[in-house]
Amino acid sequence: MSKEAWDDVRRHVGQTKAEPLVLGDLNSYIVRSTPRHLLFTLSRYKFIARLLCNDGPMKVLELGCGEGLSTVIIAEDGHEITAVDFDERSISYANEHIKKVGLEFKCDDFIGKLYGSFDAVVSLDVIEHINEDREDELMATICSNLQPHGLTVIGTPNITASPYASENSKIGHINLYSAQRLTALVRKYFWNAFVFGMNDEVVHTGFYPMCHYLFVVGCGKKI
Repeated sequence: MSKEAWDDVRRHVGQTKAEPLVLGDLNSYIVRSTPRHLLFTLSRYKFIARLLCNDGPMKVLELGCGEGLSTVIIAEDGHEITAVDFDERSISYANEHIKKVGLEFKCDDFIGKLYGSFDAVVSLDVIEHINEDREDELMATICSNLQPHGLTVIGTPNITASPYASENSKIGHINLYSAQRLTALVRKYFWNAFVFGMNDEVVHTGFYPMCHYLFVVGCGKKI
């Protein structure tokens, strides 16, 4: 590409008047310490976006959205998203910097709360931070916000990967799951549960104990 052609590209980008994006505290830490982990997180949301592709926009509830940077990947397809997290600094950042039509951020402790009736409820990197004696409360919250035809996607690090986790992860991850245990929990509330594994940014259906990350998709809720 010639310098003149590249200058044309730059002028076109400049005409869009896109504001520079300032990262929040959490994602800034990730970029400066282990930047590949940001890629892994964004890849998880790309998988969710593919699962939610439909003929038209869906109403989506995200429980545990953090700073919302990954949420925009789901919103890219025009879905109407309510994203909730109890971390005030994260939601303050999201409301200031992550602005997109159809995307609403709320600061709330979502366990036991009702936000509406949604086609999908997504919760990634949340359940491992919730005490085991409250996991049924989380599942009940998901079901109460989900339409009868809806689906849920729960994502969490695999317990088999815990020996390789960072110290920060070990502090926060108080309730890790195997594929079998997470599937059993989802099947208490949904007639169907589908399991996927992820290593780095690759989603697969391989040998579950060797997966770094797990997704369980539940559909056909029982309650």
